[in-house]
Amino acid sequence: MTNFYVTYTMPDKASRDGYLREAQEQGIPDKSREEEGCIRYEYFFPVDDENKLFLWEQWESREHQKAHCQTEHFAELGKLKEKYNAETEILIEDQN
Repeated sequence: MTNFYVTYTMPDKASRDGYLREAQEQGIPDKSREEEGCIRYEYFFPVDDENKLFLWEQWESREHQKAHCQTEHFAELGKLKEKYNAETEILIEDQN
């Protein structure tokens, strides 16, 4: 199992909220959760920074997450990141 901890940093709270709202309206979180190998795909708000958004992705393997990166809805996330000027930091943790 592999965890991907994604921190999005936005210019402001309105950008963060707009990004998440559009992702949800497009059904991206639900589509991701339905993919083979997806265990968890959850967004969180850090309590100490309203310009940030945290995503915890948990996959059965790195290969499953790589397949996720080839989907149409993943490409839509890239467009949203660009639209809202989101910077991302990704930490990866493999678990046995």
